[in-house]
Amino acid sequence: MIDVEMNRIQDWLETVAGYYEALYHDLKTPMAILFNHVQNMEKMDNLPEDVSENLGEIKRSCFRIAKLVRDANDRARLKQGQLTPHYVMVDAVCVLKKICHTAHTLMSAKDIHIIFNSTMSEIPMAMDRQMWERIILNLLANSKDFSYPGGEIHCNVSVEGDTLVVSIRDFGKGVPQELVSDIFSRYTGETKRGLRSGLGLYIVKELVMLMEGDVTLSRAEPGTEVVIRAPIFQTEEKQMTMTVDDFFSDNMVQMELSNI
Repeated sequence: MIDVEMNRIQDWLETVAGYYEALYHDLKTPMAILFNHVQNMEKMDNLPEDVSENLGEIKRSCFRIAKLVRDANDRARLKQGQLTPHYVMVDAVCVLKKICHTAHTLMSAKDIHIIFNSTMSEIPMAMDRQMWERIILNLLANSKDFSYPGGEIHCNVSVEGDTLVVSIRDFGKGVPQELVSDIFSRYTGETKRGLRSGLGLYIVKELVMLMEGDVTLSRAEPGTEVVIRAPIFQTEEKQMTMTVDDFFSDNMVQMELSNI
């Protein structure tokens, strides 16, 4: 009975995702326009407090819609082989630390703290910074869903041979055991609000695989740990081009953490 119900839910979510993919260009334009109007209204002087609060909720809703639209579109691009990394030489420690610092600024307001640690002071390597930003932010948001108020999320970075290892661990209630084996599959997920689309974690796995890496999740005591392993490239020979809409690029953090 449960399997039948889950299949019905997955079929429904598949249909919804299909609509998002088909209507991608039609949805993103009015969404961006609405967001710009909200920003202009926020600049007005002497706005009543209740109006400011409502504008904030509208903005967060815009980011949630943007994330759904972007994830559904990226799923289609992944299926068609149109999403490829754009590698540039960077210091991986600096890039990952900056991502965590940005997320910490938002999460600390909700009493969740991100602790960043690296065994290396710097790790020169070719990275697609935008892909890594999406991966790390998505995993941090997922860890936040299973963390308790006042809790910590640890991001640890190290090197094993020619492999970059990034571990993200929370100390909360942990992902339910029955979801561990297929947490990175499409339409698998759970939050305080109930079942979610799961496209975000599915895309995380696909992006890591595009970079010739792998990602695993396991229950810890307490909490959950996700480990990413990716090869360290030292040149930009693998550089490719990828077109990204400015709205999605400029508002990456707010979109990935829009459920805070």
